[in-house]
Amino acid sequence: MKNIFLLLTLTISSVCMAQKGAEITFEKKGLQFDSIPEGTQLAVVYTFTNTGDTELHITKVKTTCGCTVVDYSKKPVAPGQTDSINAVFDTNLRAGHNAKGINLETNAGAVSLVFEVFVIPNENTPAIEPTESPEEEDHSGHNH
Repeated sequence: MKNIFLLLTLTISSVCMAQKGAEITFEKKGLQFDSIPEGTQLAVVYTFTNTGDTELHITKVKTTCGCTVVDYSKKPVAPGQTDSINAVFDTNLRAGHNAKGINLETNAGAVSLVFEVFVIPNENTPAIEPTESPEEEDHSGHNH
């Protein structure tokens, strides 16, 4: 009987002491914006909360395009604390539909964020016309 009581006590203690670790919960991982004119600097904010029970560490942030710059706190985020990932998208020479990504590495796992916006071309932006391909060259003697 003592062994059963001891085993039960140890099991309950280990369950109570178990931590779930850091957990990152975003209000929204995908954001869509109205159309904006080319040349605008679009500010994008992703708000998140550490819903875990240990500190959250963001170890790496990478964008899918050099047109997007990200700023975030390098300090650990305490359990229950809210913080944000702030990005600025430079729409210069980005006319048309744009979908840009921000990839995070954290001690709670990897997270992918995305935003979409349609950039209205500036009337001064030159149109890019397709060019004709050059005549096919003679490639005898070697393979591609």
